[in-house]
Amino acid sequence: MSENVDQRFQYLGNLPLSNVPIWKIIFSSTLFHVIFFQIIPSRIQPLIKSYIISTFHAIVSVLSVTFYFLKYEINFKQINRLVGGGVFGTGDEFMVYNVCYSIGYLLYDLILMIFYKSVRSASAVVHHILIIISFLIGLFTQVCHPCHFYFLAEELSTIPLNLKTIYRTQHRFHSICSMLFVIFFFLSRLIFGSIICFYGFRAAPQFFQLAWLNDDKSSFLVGLIQAFLCILSRALNFYWAYLIYRKIFPSKSKED
Repeated sequence: MSENVDQRFQYLGNLPLSNVPIWKIIFSSTLFHVIFFQIIPSRIQPLIKSYIISTFHAIVSVLSVTFYFLKYEINFKQINRLVGGGVFGTGDEFMVYNVCYSIGYLLYDLILMIFYKSVRSASAVVHHILIIISFLIGLFTQVCHPCHFYFLAEELSTIPLNLKTIYRTQHRFHSICSMLFVIFFFLSRLIFGSIICFYGFRAAPQFFQLAWLNDDKSSFLVGLIQAFLCILSRALNFYWAYLIYRKIFPSKSKED
């Protein structure tokens, strides 16, 4: 039994999630964002209010990942600290709270989309549902949970994206935010996000091998699901990059 636990630690880690009130944090986060939305003056359009709260969530996410990188030792080559669930005592336990906070935000945003048509879009609904499912699976199965936390840093590009819409009438500030959005998108979603994916897929073969040897079919299957969702996420980011490129450098045929 002890040997089996040691082997599972090699690829799953030992983060004691049972000590964390996951559902309470998620509920509190959802309630906090709903109240936040309500206290913003009603004269502001629901869409703009949603952008304000989205910007707040993005700032919290980026600061949390930045704080983690500055305070704790990072090891992208250690399987159980990247595609596993994390290792207790290394600072990985810090990740759980931020992922739960983000799940609460996404749930609030889904609620908002139900009540306000101007905020709702099919792609946003699908995106939120997929991320919520992926995050929850990662939390309770300890598969790819640290990756999900690292991906929160991609929200860096969301900040100028929202600000350029909120302040669209202030042309100079709008232009600055548009430029920052392109730069931050490239740095966070294309470079940083791809680096996390690279190390994740680099560790995946050994993760699957260890899970298979330990007859851990559930972790093996969840790993495949998370890998598939990660590929979809990368594809979506590169598609958005293509759209940004087309907007900045329109084709000749369009100019003519």
